Amino acid sequence: MPQEIKGTRISVDDGDKDPFVSLTKPGDYIGPIMGYSQQPGVPSVWFLLPISRDQNVPAEARALHHCESPPHVFTEEPDGSLTIRNSIGAGPSSGYYWHGYLTKGYWRLDDKVDF
Repeated sequence: MPQEIKGTRISVDDGDKDPFVSLTKPGDYIGPIMGYSQQPGVPSVWFLLPISRDQNVPAEARALHHCESPPHVFTEEPDGSLTIRNSIGAGPSSGYYWHGYLTKGYWRLDDKVDF
């Protein structure tokens, strides 16, 4: 599993019925977008984890994931990529299967996770 990969920010048109079908490769992400969060009126970023197509990852790691603001902060960089803070943890808090950061469009693994 690579420690860092370049993600691709996918554009979403307001008229898209299902913006998530465009997320196909590990590290792809869309957003911030409104209307898809668990909290009304809160922007979210949706993504495939960098490990989403690796062998031997938990089935949940292959699914779409998202984070919301708040508590995360989304910053659009001059090149159009995103930086998301705080860190992104995927999986139960007692045992993340991925934990890291999106910085200027690059996904960086924070803690080594063994499968």
